[in-house]
Amino acid sequence: MTDCTPFTRSLYAWEVQQARRVFGTRLDYEQVRIHECAAWSNTLDRFGRKMKGMPAPVKPNAVTLGRHCYFPVRLLEFLAPPEHAQSYLINWLIHELTHVWQFERLGWSYLFKALQAQFAGGAQAYKYGGEAGLQAALQQNHSLLDFNPEQQGDICRDYYDRLRRGLDVTAWQPFIDQIQQATV
Repeated sequence: MTDCTPFTRSLYAWEVQQARRVFGTRLDYEQVRIHECAAWSNTLDRFGRKMKGMPAPVKPNAVTLGRHCYFPVRLLEFLAPPEHAQSYLINWLIHELTHVWQFERLGWSYLFKALQAQFAGGAQAYKYGGEAGLQAALQQNHSLLDFNPEQQGDICRDYYDRLRRGLDVTAWQPFIDQIQQATV
């Protein structure tokens, strides 16, 4: 079993470089703190699910509070290629950094909106409709802020993952442009 001693750090330079592909200059990267092996984030998820009568979680849970991202696992020290079994960890980081962006833009209200989405929708709170959902939202002149905070996190995560894999990001790009150009 891998040692998972709690550890707090700044973003690695390569993480900042990768996050800039999504957030550009719209994050205060130097203020972000990563807390690895924070077991309480899983405990909180289990408790919340039990209170809502939901089944036990099937995957680990991260929590972002302000500029602090708490992960129950150790993240990667170096950027892995997209096909690497643990490349999902950088995608997960991008999702959590979306919450940092939300905090920097909206203050603490982002957290209440995220919790509200989670309590109301459970696992469905993250579903934004994929490419077709984004295309439909664009046709209706919706912005990124028309999606709940968890959907925004998954839009950013999926954009980043597709970008790294060399896949088409046309449907995602207008929403990422809104972040990078500070139009939302």
